Order: sequence, then structure tokens, then C-alpha cells
Amino acid sequence: MSNSTLIQHSIQGTHFGYSAADLDYLAEEGTTEYTLATIVVDESSSVSSFKKEMEAAIKEAVKACKQSPRSDYLLLRVVAFNSSPREIHGFKPLIDCKESDYDGCLNPSGMTRLFATSLEAIDATRAYGQQLYDNDFDTNAILFVITDGIDNESGSINASSVKDKLQEAMRAEVLESILTILVGVGVGTYTDVDQYLDTFKDEAKLSQYVPLEEADEKTLAQLGDFISRSISSQSQALGTGGPSKTLTF
Repeated sequence: MSNSTLIQHSIQGTHFGYSAADLDYLAEEGTTEYTLATIVVDESSSVSSFKKEMEAAIKEAVKACKQSPRSDYLLLRVVAFNSSPREIHGFKPLIDCKESDYDGCLNPSGMTRLFATSLEAIDATRAYGQQLYDNDFDTNAILFVITDGIDNESGSINASSVKDKLQEAMRAEVLESILTILVGVGVGTYTDVDQYLDTFKDEAKLSQYVPLEEADEKTLAQLGDFISRSISSQSQALGTGGPSKTLTF
């Protein structure tokens, strides 16, 4: 049974921070490669009506990932955001992630800080990837940003800022590859939100945009399965020199 300790880190030149498994502990485990998976979930006031379904999607993703033959090679971070980001937990071995940890993990309120939180998540992934690289771990990454709305709280940070941060992470060459998947929840009746998120994907040069027409129990359960399949596929691609193919929802 794993019992890793999460160490708090700051990111040089920014006000961002993150927590992650202690590198000495990872070295003792004997694993030489990891996939860094991040799930960023909107908890602004507009998700109140389906917060339990969103929590269930996270639980389903964790449950399914544990069945993957690559489960020992996964480090998961989960972040919620509204007017500011909030780390539910930092990068830790999947074995330490219990489904019950996500009961009541979302607290809907406030605005939608979409761009700035996406940028922070990329930066944290790059920073921890650097530490792993410096300690001779092979690493790739996958990042999900799940939202139902339009950014209204990021100030001067925009889609172009996210693109620049993503390109910076790739130029650092500490991650073999990084997949970035934007998920729009309940956008079937809000074509303006759907178009907005599709444009965000294009302008930020994200890997994929997945629009979910509904925000019901069935659709969000399928989202959990899609997340787990995507994480497992990206983990299996580690060592190939590139990312996995994006999957169909």
C-alpha cells in the first residue's frame, strides 16, 4: 500500500503553487516513469445543479484508472476553480486516491476563472515534470479542463496566454508529450458557450475539445469513463516519443 507524502512547491516567477509526491518516495518505489494526470473542474455557481454528478465523474475516472495495467505509473492531481483555483489534492500515486475523497469535493459559488486556472495547471505540470526529469524519471502528461461556462475572472490572461504557456511547457522538453483536453458540460442548449469553448481550444492550441450536450448522470458517468480511457492511452504512449491519439467520447 502506498503512503506517499505530498510536498508543497512554489513556481519560480509566479504566484502559483502545487503539491506533489515526494521524489525520494517515488525513487524508493522503483518506478522509472510516470504519467502526470490533472483534472481541473469548474465549481462556479452555475454548476450547482449537477455538482454531485461532476463528483461522481471524478470518482468513476479514478475507479476505472485503477483497473488499468498502467495504474502504478499514474500520478493524479485534481483542482477545482471558480473565482480562484483550489487544489483538492496534488500529484499523488493513483493508489492513494480513494473514491470517497471526492464526496462533497466541489463547493459551487463565484465566477469562472477559466483561462488563468488552465494556465496554472499547465505550469504546475511543467514544473513537476522538470523535477521528475532532473531525477531521471521519464514523464508525459495529460490535462483535462471541465467547465460549463465562459471566462469572466481571468483579467489580462486570455486564450493566447494559455497557448504561450503550453508552448513553453513543450519547449522545456521535460515532458515527452502533453495532451490538453477541454470539456464543455451541458452546452447543448447554449450554442454561444459551445462556440466560445471551441474557439478557446483553437486559440490556445489545445489537443481536443469535447462538447457534452447534457449535464445529466448518464452523460457525466460517460465522461468519467472517457477520462480514464484517455489517461490510460496517454500512459501507454510513454516511451514512444509522442502523445497518444485523442479518443472519441
